[in-house]
Amino acid sequence: MTVRMQRLGDVCDINPRLPRDHGLADDSEVSFVPMAAVSEVSGAIESASLRRYAEVKKGYTAFSDGDVLFAKITPCMENGKAALASGLAGGRGFGSTEFHVLRAREPVLPEWVYYFVRREPFRQEARRNFTGTAGQQRVPTSFLQEARIPAPPLEEQRRIVDLLTRAEGIVRLRREAQQKAAELIPAIFIDMFGDPATNPRGWPVTALGSIAEIQGGLQVTSARAGLPLERPYLRVANVHRGRLDLTEMKSIRLTETEFRRTALQAGDLLVVEGHGNPLEVGRVATWDGTVPDCTHQNHLIRARPLRDRLLPDYACALLNSEAGRQTLLRAGKTTSGLSTISAQNVKNAAVMLPPVEVQRAFVRRADAVASILQQQAAATKKASASFDALLSRAFN
Repeated sequence: MTVRMQRLGDVCDINPRLPRDHGLADDSEVSFVPMAAVSEVSGAIESASLRRYAEVKKGYTAFSDGDVLFAKITPCMENGKAALASGLAGGRGFGSTEFHVLRAREPVLPEWVYYFVRREPFRQEARRNFTGTAGQQRVPTSFLQEARIPAPPLEEQRRIVDLLTRAEGIVRLRREAQQKAAELIPAIFIDMFGDPATNPRGWPVTALGSIAEIQGGLQVTSARAGLPLERPYLRVANVHRGRLDLTEMKSIRLTETEFRRTALQAGDLLVVEGHGNPLEVGRVATWDGTVPDCTHQNHLIRARPLRDRLLPDYACALLNSEAGRQTLLRAGKTTSGLSTISAQNVKNAAVMLPPVEVQRAFVRRADAVASILQQQAAATKKASASFDALLSRAFN
């Protein structure tokens, strides 16, 4: 079957205005969707709120049920922030001015347009057409107007959309199962040790610096180009809460003395020192030794526990708990919008110190859950790959 290619601007209204006869009174409730409410993972509006029309009628983007929202600004666009609006209060929504709005017309289904713009190749092409200065680059309306979209018969679109919706539903269920499994370790921690904020079981409490060696990392600068050694190093992007992401590793040049000081060992704790999002400051992961001869940059603080008193996996779970995060952040500071903590803050962090044999019992239970998490992650990856393959076939 030969499928006709259409200009997106010929089959969609791009950024349509709110009609004059919208019927909204100032006290009418409408849905409000900031950029943060759109998930780049699920492609859903996850946390819309209600506002009075009087509060949003100026300075925001208007849209309706069935419209496709597509983030125009970097890095939201590259991250995949796009959603199909549905279930809006009164069928109307308002949100960030950094959304483009696409309203499908008769030749295409809204769901067809939604899946089309969510594809990685489309986003890559959109990125190549950015306009604006660094950090404020945006997808121009003209790019969307001229983009070409296949427009098979509506019956064929419905058939393919149904397949994609089913496949995406499987991915969503896999992610939900993975999230539920991830919640088990914190639950086990509270069950065994109680809430660290109140320490109801009266465990001894001590400063982390008294039971762990605390070490800052290397500053990444161009002045290092002539130094004798080259080693892989961990960045903030590699360290997440309770896990590592080693998909992209970079290398740094350093001296032998610097390497001896900052070389990582399996079981070292890595604490994120600074982040633009205050909620991400102080996240902790345990280094697993996967990459030999690895070091770390200065935005990560290393804590090397004394194993006869503090087990790394117990310490990681403790510091990633809500009370643990607050302990790290309590003496933190904010400079130029970047929330930070220091090596001294890490040293001063108060930690509950149950007997090592009790910590070891927790680690055994946590390891069993970690095995389940690995299985769930593999299943999610497989389901995502199947969905991506279907998405590619649908529009090729």
